[in-house]
Amino acid sequence: MDIELLDLTIKLFALALQKVVYEPLIQDGECLTQVQENCLRFIYYHQTPMVKEVAEGLQISNAAVTKLLDRLEKKGLVRREYSRTDRRQILLHLTPAGAKLLENARMQSLQRLQRIVDRLGPEKGAAFEQSLHDFLEATLINAETLDQICMRCGLAHLNECPGNLICRELTGQDRVPKIK
Repeated sequence: MDIELLDLTIKLFALALQKVVYEPLIQDGECLTQVQENCLRFIYYHQTPMVKEVAEGLQISNAAVTKLLDRLEKKGLVRREYSRTDRRQILLHLTPAGAKLLENARMQSLQRLQRIVDRLGPEKGAAFEQSLHDFLEATLINAETLDQICMRCGLAHLNECPGNLICRELTGQDRVPKIK
């Protein structure tokens, strides 16, 4: 195996995903940053998370999350609400515009991905899926590495997720999302 050619192929694959399948979120003609997108997705998949949960989930500081939320709030995509039981806790919600932006982008991405997979055909599609699973198994060899790349998908968590299957092999337990 030519490792340099493999390296180039993987980089091209990552760029193809980024540019063709998972296009950046655009609001009012302006692209959101990857961190802004990740924050919106985290809030979407974790019913009313607190600021500290977003910081932990995105693996960034509380100060960085505060600045991030300020920007998203100005864009009308997120709103903050104080907890009724503890005023020190701030709960986060997507605005209808924020939820619609994510849902539309998700549907479009899935449609683009489906068109590509359809062009592969059934046999190549199945082989491609198996290769991705095999690559992840070879990459995620311990719980720490899995924790670093886990998408913390919350309500979207699937027991069949490759990350969850690997977690089960490594720890004997499912990677269960924290449900409030």
